[in-house]
Amino acid sequence: MKPKIEALLACAVGIALACAPAPARANPIATWLAEGSHRAAAGGQEGTPDPAAAKQKAQQKGRAFGKLRQILKSEPSCKDVQRAALRFYKLEPERINRMAVASRAKAIVPEIEGSIDNSVGHTFTNTRDGLYPSSTLANLGRVSPGAASDNPDGYKERVQTNTDNLLWRVRAVWNLDRLVFNSEELDVKSLNSLEENLVREVTTLYYSRQRLIANLILSGPEEDEEIFYELLRLDEMTATIDALTGGFFASKTWKWEAEVKW
Repeated sequence: MKPKIEALLACAVGIALACAPAPARANPIATWLAEGSHRAAAGGQEGTPDPAAAKQKAQQKGRAFGKLRQILKSEPSCKDVQRAALRFYKLEPERINRMAVASRAKAIVPEIEGSIDNSVGHTFTNTRDGLYPSSTLANLGRVSPGAASDNPDGYKERVQTNTDNLLWRVRAVWNLDRLVFNSEELDVKSLNSLEENLVREVTTLYYSRQRLIANLILSGPEEDEEIFYELLRLDEMTATIDALTGGFFASKTWKWEAEVKW
């Protein structure tokens, strides 16, 4: 009887252990946060941290932050970049406002038209009289015998009339209805959307570039290939911002070629 009881107890223990829930797996993110936050308190298992190594790491971090501040301080600010881009594309808010005011004030200035017409004309009227022979009239036109006659054709009367005309006109037209509404104002106001898009694009590129620099300085990759691709992205952003600002940006930025050693 006793061996049977022991067998039954052993079977019951096995079933209980098989049915017991498995221990829950720890969240790797929570575990990493806990280890990072309380590493000094867990010295019993991992060993006491080296104070010299921690001090050296803190000094390196401080130097990295100092270098980052130096780089960002030496470069143009976001406001400077925005103003340069708007100036390059002639989309300054002041310019747009002046254009809107000028489009409405345009109705005060008249549209002036001018023209000049010039015509030249000559009319000759020759009169013959049957009572006076042409030969007699031709001889009367001689000053002296044998001299050329002033009236070789023997006309009784000859009249010359000039009909030269010079006509000029000036016309001024005022479109006063444009003082109330001018459709050109809508065209000018549409420039505001272009201004907004340009500022947003430049601002996004500017701060993306700064985040990339911060990542390279503070916690950059260790592999040369990864560093190369990150620096290539940095050059791409710099060139894009420089193109949007008309060559204002690139000459005032961090020159990593002089500091990064391959």
